[in-house]
Amino acid sequence: MSPSIVLDDDLQIFDIRQSGESLDLKSKIITGLQSLAPTLPSLLLWNDRGQRLFDRFSQTPSYYPFHSEIEVLNRHGSNIGECIPTSGVLLELGCGAIRKTKSILSSFRREQKPVHYFALDVSSQGLEASLIELRKVFRDCPFITITGLLGTYDDCVAWLAGLKNTSVNGSVTILWLGNSIANVNSQDEASAFLERFGTACQRADLACRFVVSTDICQKNHKVLEAYDVERPEYREFLLNGIEAANLALGYAAFSLEDWQPNSWLDELERNLHFYLTARRDLLVPLAPENVDGGNAMNAVKVFKGQRVRIVTSGKWSEEAMRGICSRAGFHIRQQWKDETGDYCEYEKL
Repeated sequence: MSPSIVLDDDLQIFDIRQSGESLDLKSKIITGLQSLAPTLPSLLLWNDRGQRLFDRFSQTPSYYPFHSEIEVLNRHGSNIGECIPTSGVLLELGCGAIRKTKSILSSFRREQKPVHYFALDVSSQGLEASLIELRKVFRDCPFITITGLLGTYDDCVAWLAGLKNTSVNGSVTILWLGNSIANVNSQDEASAFLERFGTACQRADLACRFVVSTDICQKNHKVLEAYDVERPEYREFLLNGIEAANLALGYAAFSLEDWQPNSWLDELERNLHFYLTARRDLLVPLAPENVDGGNAMNAVKVFKGQRVRIVTSGKWSEEAMRGICSRAGFHIRQQWKDETGDYCEYEKL
């Protein structure tokens, strides 16, 4: 298997990153800025500081996605656990909020049902902290094996495809919480994502299923209140993307005072887009030697009021989710909702 970091006698993190290119944020930043509709990679938001900021924001009362998902897991955690085969692999894509993971793993402990839990995350620091906390909670349970995977979604697809003829066999249940499936550009892109993981499992002769949470809220006022960019907690989270971009580039291409977060809800496609909007005309340098009035030919001009998209959060209906799954070759077998019916957990086969 991949090189590993040993946290204690029975807890490891495997580095599954294929190459430096999988995390080449610098080239993605430059390419995105040069596009007709400028973007910054959403991965910038999820560095160690960004995860801490988002965790703090998610605790605010109006942020219903977090509270609704916790409600679903608390009410239906046992049923969700039952749909995961005994002695199978439970692979979580992004393990930031371990409070959610605890709810599902607790059902395995109650039922004394063996499972090998793999947690994927792009943040080494965040992954270590999450696994150490989980190990404390489940150290007394011999039925639960916990392992970390350091890498991106792309790295994970390659890792899964390479599991053929290894000690991992049987079935893989991919756990994707937090409405993360909808943090892509379109519903077709979400389908393509699911399909790639399904294909990787086929190559490894593994039965594949997903347990995915989605925000299906169609109430505009509720959505906009939850993601209010004027709320200090969320504003700081979005602006952290600028600081992360400077770190990735290796020089100060952006200044915080030049950018204002804002959002736009596309009611037709049900996508909530988040932008960083220029407060004045700017030249964003594409190389360190162009900072502070260097070669304007090697810089991107951003006009006052121009928006640079940094992340999207879909609020897709149940009908839309059925279409996404169908195009990916999956079908929805079961679903569990919160009391309001605005948040849903799906099992896809």
